[in-house]
Amino acid sequence: MRTTSFRHISYLVDFLVSNGIEDVIISPGSRNAPLIIAFDAHPNIKTHLIHDERVAAFYALGMADASDKPVAVTCTSGTALLNYAPAVAEAYYREVPLLVLSADRPEELIDQGDGQTIRQTEVYRNFIVSSHTYSSLNDNGELEKALSNLINLPKGPVHINLPFEEPLYGIEERGVEKLAQQALKETPKLNGLKNLNQLETIWKNSEKKMIIVGQHNPDPKWSNVLQLISNDPSVSILVENTSNVQNFTRICHNIDRTLAGIKEDELEKFQPDLLISIGGAVVSKRIKALLRNYKAKNTWRVGNHLIEEDTYQSAAHMIHIEPTDLLQHLVDIDQTPNSNFGSLWKQRDFLSQEAHERYMSTIPFSDLKVFQQIFDLIPDNANLHMANSSVVRYCQLFNPISGIEYYSNRGVSGIDGSSSTAAGFSLKVRDKLNVLISGDISFFYDSNAFWNNELGDNLKVIVISNGGGGIFEFIAGPPSTDQAHVFFAETNAIVQGICQAFDLNYLVAENEIELNDSLQTLFYSSENSRPTILEIKTQQCENARILTSYFEYIAEQNA
Repeated sequence: MRTTSFRHISYLVDFLVSNGIEDVIISPGSRNAPLIIAFDAHPNIKTHLIHDERVAAFYALGMADASDKPVAVTCTSGTALLNYAPAVAEAYYREVPLLVLSADRPEELIDQGDGQTIRQTEVYRNFIVSSHTYSSLNDNGELEKALSNLINLPKGPVHINLPFEEPLYGIEERGVEKLAQQALKETPKLNGLKNLNQLETIWKNSEKKMIIVGQHNPDPKWSNVLQLISNDPSVSILVENTSNVQNFTRICHNIDRTLAGIKEDELEKFQPDLLISIGGAVVSKRIKALLRNYKAKNTWRVGNHLIEEDTYQSAAHMIHIEPTDLLQHLVDIDQTPNSNFGSLWKQRDFLSQEAHERYMSTIPFSDLKVFQQIFDLIPDNANLHMANSSVVRYCQLFNPISGIEYYSNRGVSGIDGSSSTAAGFSLKVRDKLNVLISGDISFFYDSNAFWNNELGDNLKVIVISNGGGGIFEFIAGPPSTDQAHVFFAETNAIVQGICQAFDLNYLVAENEIELNDSLQTLFYSSENSRPTILEIKTQQCENARILTSYFEYIAEQNA
């Protein structure tokens, strides 16, 4: 094959391919020409062209999340790799394997007035698993370290900086080389725990146990063991849609909705003795506030995590093993305290759900009503991508739908890459419908996500067009300021204009009847092979009042 004349880059590509790298996102540039040439020439690499670097990195994040395999992204020197930073930070906090390959000037030209030149070494030092420099075949040991950090637990982003001397475009004939695979390190086992007896004693003696499952991709092993452990009457299990745990009658699926029905003077009854935290980030601020004020006697943070988190500020004990191993062991412990703690939580969950259904039958067309209509019509077995701010919070008020898989950038929870991540995900999962629900600000902020000819009709986007920044109507503070409608995310941009710019199909709905018709068209017909955008206009609706009244109604019904 005709590939780059930089021998160490040919070696790098062969080494990555031998170790499972299949996709590379290319942000075009000149300094990274050797990487572009080598990746594009290799028969076992699929390259994807994304011009906008911030978008490119989020595409790679979505593809890695979809495939559970590392995805590489490469850019030129200078500010290009700074534009990767938001996605690198998200990958770090969500523990997604992302490989950043940045081209660079030779070391002697740094800080010497050369164009597109910054100090690139360890530029992501605060949110990266490891950083490396690879400039010749003499650095192959450094390359092996980088890949080991990328594929072993805990996973996360790895950065390799590659200085290049000119000329950059040399070509030579060269064959594909099969290189050795990196050895995977074994994950810690339960029998390796030094304090296992102590953990068993705490479990047996805790009358009120709570397991909170944060963000996690669908995993049958998790679901099976959680179903078994939910049979213990002393255990309450709290999950969110992003936990991807569904259909268990003893599990609380809607944390904020349930907490709305618990009065201030009875909160102490809902305080656990033992709190077990597994998975990633939890959306609910209410549960964080409750458990920070009513701390558990013992808190376990379980999993192979990059960060020593103590979300609930209760001196969490980190247990670095697979959660299923520990939970399965706890299931097998015979002694169960005489407790109804699980039923206590689940009863409030049922009561809040009944109040939810009564309230939803009374409200007019609004953001809240829109979400009900979407969930009534969304096809089974779709992947649902939720943008941040108000969208992901609205979604948590509705029961998870069987067969739907839920995804969101909850590592850092920024709005900057929601569309790009969903678009990248859709490229790897072309045989399923991928539905993104986005606020209008998130949609406009990340509109370059649609500057891509690879996208197909398996990507459907719903834009809640409420005038911008709906989240600021609900949180305390912004509505009381004189700047609320100017600086807190108001927008007058046009969704249809974005669709015209990027050759996207466009639908619009402004009431319930139009929305039902538009959702049928969105989900069940394809105008052509391009994505479709459905704009739902709710600017004139009393969204803030309706949502505030929603929580007040649930509280009243549970009084």
